[in-house]
Amino acid sequence: MTQYPIFIDFECSSPDEDGFPIAVCWSLPDGQVKTTLITPEDHWLNSNSHLFDDERVNLGDLMMHGVSALEVIREMQGDIDQDVVYNDALGEDEHWLEMLFSAYEIEPSFRIEPAPQLYTVGFESWMNTKQQWLEDQGLDNYQSETNVVAMLNLHQQLEDQQY
Repeated sequence: MTQYPIFIDFECSSPDEDGFPIAVCWSLPDGQVKTTLITPEDHWLNSNSHLFDDERVNLGDLMMHGVSALEVIREMQGDIDQDVVYNDALGEDEHWLEMLFSAYEIEPSFRIEPAPQLYTVGFESWMNTKQQWLEDQGLDNYQSETNVVAMLNLHQQLEDQQY
């Protein structure tokens, strides 16, 4: 069975200073993907951060369909038993991870590093290939789940090229 690195990607209410994480997706070593909406903590709503950049997302959806930050943390800690998880190095994933965990004064048991460092193709080539795959599939690169699936797919492509 193929073992994959663990990939992670967050979505946020806004990339601005007062934004907060609204969704997270991560993969498991067997290639499965987990994704969830995050119910905002009360103190995250003390500013205009609930005015979402993406009109498809609203506070009511997060309150109804999201899970608490603590539940997300517990699920992630149960699934991620590695020191390092990987992101696409495009967003503020480290910031959103820190915000999520600090809501309960918990330190993450892992750190985030850029996925392109796993490969010899170089950052720009890796990013272009990932973006092309997303476009070919007609997927939105602003959704955490599609980014994680793209990183899994790209990992498999690059691994197959090595053999």
